[in-house]
Amino acid sequence: MTKTLEIDLRSAEGLKLNRRPIKKKTLCVVTIDEKSRKSNLDESRRSNPTWNYKSEIPINGNVQFITIEVFYRTGSGHEKKIGEAKIPTKDFMGRYSPEGHLNFLSYRLRDEFGDKCGIVNLSILVKSDPTTVTTAIRDYGACSSQAADTGLWRPRSETPSIDGYGGRTVTGVPVWGVYQRQF
Repeated sequence: MTKTLEIDLRSAEGLKLNRRPIKKKTLCVVTIDEKSRKSNLDESRRSNPTWNYKSEIPINGNVQFITIEVFYRTGSGHEKKIGEAKIPTKDFMGRYSPEGHLNFLSYRLRDEFGDKCGIVNLSILVKSDPTTVTTAIRDYGACSSQAADTGLWRPRSETPSIDGYGGRTVTGVPVWGVYQRQF
């Protein structure tokens, strides 16, 4: 299933090259399954750059990682890599993360030797493909609005009771049973 990711490459913290703070112009590149987007160049020449670059990238359901790379620009205009972070897609597309939820994420950057060289901050919003949603509604029938129209769903007729947590069973261990006083 194809989805679209809205990725906002926000900033980085504590960028280091050979254990020294970076004092150069930096940029960030996000790569998903051979598709890449490059952020704008941060001109501040600090070790805590800010990009605030938004981009939408389509992602296939079988992609397991997204790669974020941070580069600096040399005086001659070449781009050299500071470090990279590999982000598992399960962090924002897993079972417990709903579509349309804005995820703010921070990941450790590592250089080519595996040493820590900073932190990258980003946000990711998962959007579903609108053609897939309309196809699923057409193929699988009723959605919640259709269920309400046909009488399959009824609104609650009485206000919910807070007494006993709405009839759910609550299990636990009494505190007095765990911690007995010594007299």
